[in-house]
Amino acid sequence: MVKRVKKRLVLRFPADRVNEPITYVLIKDYDVSINILNADITHGKEGNLLIEMRGEAAKMDEALEYLKDRKVHISPVVKTILFNEKDCIHCGACASVCFPGALTMKNSNRKLKFSPDRCVACELCIKACPLQLFELNFGA
Repeated sequence: MVKRVKKRLVLRFPADRVNEPITYVLIKDYDVSINILNADITHGKEGNLLIEMRGEAAKMDEALEYLKDRKVHISPVVKTILFNEKDCIHCGACASVCFPGALTMKNSNRKLKFSPDRCVACELCIKACPLQLFELNFGA
C-alpha cells in the first residue's frame, strides 16, 4: 500500500526563481497535487506561496528535494486558529471573510461551523469577529 501525505507549506522563492515554472514541475514530474492557498509573487522580487501539497510520501520527499535544489526556502505552516465556540453568537462576520471555507454558516439552523482542517491561519477571522473569539496559536 502506498502511503499518501498532505503538507501545508510556505514557499519563499528568491527573485531569480520567480519566473520559473516550479509548481508545474512539481505536478508533472513528481505527481503531487498542489492547492495554492495564498500567493504574493512580484517580478524581480521574492515570491511567497502558501500551498497544500498532497501525494505519495516518496514522491513528496523527492519534490521537496527539488525545491531545495532550486533554492526555494520551505517552511511548514505552524500557526493555527483557536476558536472560543461557546461564546459565539453566530453572527457570521467571520464566515463572510473566510476564503478557504473553514468557517461556514448552516442555513438550516443559522449556526457557525468551524472546520480546522480547512483553516490556513490567514487571521481574517480574528479581525472580523466582533466578540474577539478567535486567537492565533503558534506551535507544531
